[in-house]
Amino acid sequence: MASTKKSPNILIIDPNDSAALRANLQQQFGLGVEHLTQGQTALETVQNIRPDLIVLNANLTNPPADRLLSALMAQNITPPVVLVDANGDTASTDINYPHIIGWINQPFTASELALLIQTALEHPLPAGELVLAKRAELVDANRRLAHRVQELQTLFEIGKSVTSQLDLESVLRLVVEAAVNLTGADESYLLLVDDASGDLYLRAQNNLSAEETKKFRIKVKDSIAGQVVQTGQPITISKESGSLKVKTGISVYSLVNVPVNLGQNVIGVLGANNRRQKRSFTQNDKKLLSALADWAAISIQNAKLYADTWQFSRNLELVNEISRLVSSTLDVDQIPHLLVQQTAKIIGAECGSLALIEQEQGGVVFQLAYDNEGNEVKGLKGFLMPLGSGIMGEVAQTGQSIIANDAQNHPNWSALPDQITGFITKKLIAVPLMAEGEILGVIELLNKKTGDFTQDDMQLLSLVASATASAIRNARQYMALKQAHIALREAQEQRIAAERWAVLGKAAGNLAHRINNSTALVPVAAQHLRELLEQVDMPPELRERVEGNLGRIERNSLYTVDLAVVLLRRFKKKPAEAHDINQLVEQALGLIEIPKTINLICHLDPALPAVDTSDLLVEVFVELMTNAVQMMAGRDGLLRIATFKAGSDRVSIQITDNGAGIAEENIKQVFDIFYTTNPRGLGFGLWWVKTFLEQQHGEITVESEPNENTTFTITLPRNLPSLQSSQ
Repeated sequence: MASTKKSPNILIIDPNDSAALRANLQQQFGLGVEHLTQGQTALETVQNIRPDLIVLNANLTNPPADRLLSALMAQNITPPVVLVDANGDTASTDINYPHIIGWINQPFTASELALLIQTALEHPLPAGELVLAKRAELVDANRRLAHRVQELQTLFEIGKSVTSQLDLESVLRLVVEAAVNLTGADESYLLLVDDASGDLYLRAQNNLSAEETKKFRIKVKDSIAGQVVQTGQPITISKESGSLKVKTGISVYSLVNVPVNLGQNVIGVLGANNRRQKRSFTQNDKKLLSALADWAAISIQNAKLYADTWQFSRNLELVNEISRLVSSTLDVDQIPHLLVQQTAKIIGAECGSLALIEQEQGGVVFQLAYDNEGNEVKGLKGFLMPLGSGIMGEVAQTGQSIIANDAQNHPNWSALPDQITGFITKKLIAVPLMAEGEILGVIELLNKKTGDFTQDDMQLLSLVASATASAIRNARQYMALKQAHIALREAQEQRIAAERWAVLGKAAGNLAHRINNSTALVPVAAQHLRELLEQVDMPPELRERVEGNLGRIERNSLYTVDLAVVLLRRFKKKPAEAHDINQLVEQALGLIEIPKTINLICHLDPALPAVDTSDLLVEVFVELMTNAVQMMAGRDGLLRIATFKAGSDRVSIQITDNGAGIAEENIKQVFDIFYTTNPRGLGFGLWWVKTFLEQQHGEITVESEPNENTTFTITLPRNLPSLQSSQ
């Protein structure tokens, strides 16, 4: 008698009650089916009926599915389990049960569930021919679908990671790492097209050696990756097909290359290869890599846009800072120094220069130029480039900016500046300095360190040039106002000096006349009194005292008369004439007595030009030399007198001694009238010297280190107007 197999007993624990499902499982597949809509009595039911398999809803809540399975394991009851609605991922349900043999999502049919049961129990069921025919296909499809879902999820997560990065290096690193992870390849790489040469160069890699990646470049026309660039189509090849040709020096078993597209343009190639694994890449690998390449293209573009935006923002900040610096000064000479080097640094140029238009000379004159080591090129300062000549002259004439990335072949190229400096100009950008429609000059940058000068560079340089032009215009206006103010002040001072000189001269004449009239009688009266007293009998002591007093009266009156003569002479009207300053110095030296204890040194410039002045200048020299001799009394002294040119239109005379000097607190008062530190002095001499020199359109200054040296410096203009009009 043949034995019969027991029909499998199935326990379904699912809140969804389907009578039709149970009937089909029982009638069509001969299964014994028990159904519970809640899990409260499930443990007891399992203990009683001992099911061959449990179909359990993963979303069961009373109790939760994980708790129910844990309770079964605690009772040492571990039947196989099929999970309902677990999406093939038990980790997402927190279920830790080792005997889960499969999963199925609702809605499902009795046939689909029977297939899982048969696979789990290895038990042929009625209508088994149909089930067996579909079993392997369904299981494999389920697995492939789960794997595909996993791949898509992984690709999605990679996409999020890649596109969330704004740092280009991080983006590229993530892309090549993901290429290995998605395809299971040994190595991966990202090649980008070089805009200049059209070659492909290695931009990022994963698992390649440093020696292989060093200076890695390949030609587009002679490589597999280049074929991808040219056709825009992915390529998958291997040694199995016998068609693998790699001309990079790297021997591989298989590879897959896909294009990285940005819009309609192929900007690079994303590739993976197997060198150790003897495995070919599949169509699915190619699809995954293509999807990753699309993510990479978006991310590269975003990263570049972010980098460009960040760089532009930073450049604008630097431009604003430069604009603030040049606008904060009213010194035209300082503006080029503040501008050129910083601007070259922003744009990435080796060096630069700035030139301003000089209309009278008909060209632009270089104000400042730097070489590629940051040193100022002195030889180019003041060099004139005619308007319309050379690139700088063309920009100055037309007001149009010029970019010349092949400077020496530009139609307006001039080699003169390079010949002067020895510099070799390869690339050039020149922008006009314009303020309110007026072209003031040109700023020029040379030899960009990386790449060519671009329109973005021109835009930045134009912003700087605009602020600079306004600053130059303001500085020039300020200087014009300042010079006008100085000229007005000097004219006023000269007029005041001339009027003061005339008043003082007239007053000195009147005073000298009165002194002569009133004092000249005193010596005569003293002599007459002396004669009368000779007839008077008096003690010798008394006569001696009277004679002494009469002598002092006579001497003081004669001194007063001499002072009046000097006063009158120093304010005497004398016309200006051309004088040799050296001769006037020598004349003054002949009028004073220099003790033997004083060493006289003269440095008189033999090429000193003549000066229009009054010969009273001799009195100035005598006054200063006499004072110097007095300051060195009682010591070994050194008197130094020097004459020299002071610029192109002035001459200077210095008188230096190593006497006692002038205290710091007194030096500002030495030219005040009646100020003196000499008990026998009148405080008149230095005041008169300063007054006279001002009337001569000159000036005098003093510097002193007590007990070291004192120097009086006189400066006079070479060509003075006649002084007759002011006397």
